[in-house]
Amino acid sequence: MTLMPDSKQIRVGGIALPLDVAAIEALPINPGGVMQFDFAYAGIPFSARYEEGGDTGRLRLSGDVGPLPFSAESPAARAGLAQIIAAAASALGPVFRLAQGRIKLGRDLSIPVPATAVGLITAVAGSLIPAKPYLDLMSVYVRPPLEPGKVGIGAVRPEWRRYRQPDKRQALLSL
Repeated sequence: MTLMPDSKQIRVGGIALPLDVAAIEALPINPGGVMQFDFAYAGIPFSARYEEGGDTGRLRLSGDVGPLPFSAESPAARAGLAQIIAAAASALGPVFRLAQGRIKLGRDLSIPVPATAVGLITAVAGSLIPAKPYLDLMSVYVRPPLEPGKVGIGAVRPEWRRYRQPDKRQALLSL
């Protein structure tokens, strides 16, 4: 990829892309304005809300990691997830929280104004990449919300459920 010094085009492989580099650097946000966007990372839906006020902008990032199982459903998964959340808090700060029986990942970030696409993406990546090992560990216990599951089967992985589905072969043998 080359950027010509006097040009306002990006050339990739000698082909000019129809992008105005000066126009894409600053995002079209009015002072005091708000911008919202959604995305998925590691099978988890995230929402982001950016607001400008004064000399700084604020980006609120929030993702739904999955359910915290009830103790009756899976005491081992609940205890394991609690340990992961505690370890993440000691390493990253309070990025994970519990809300209405669900594990949430969130951050409030300061962004320099004027906001740029690069600045926003850098802030989002800088928040999510350090949390990835903890998300991977959590996915051992619960299925991420965007990972396909079977109808009627909860998000807790079968091997961590207190009462596993009976083996059909065992049910047939007992007849």
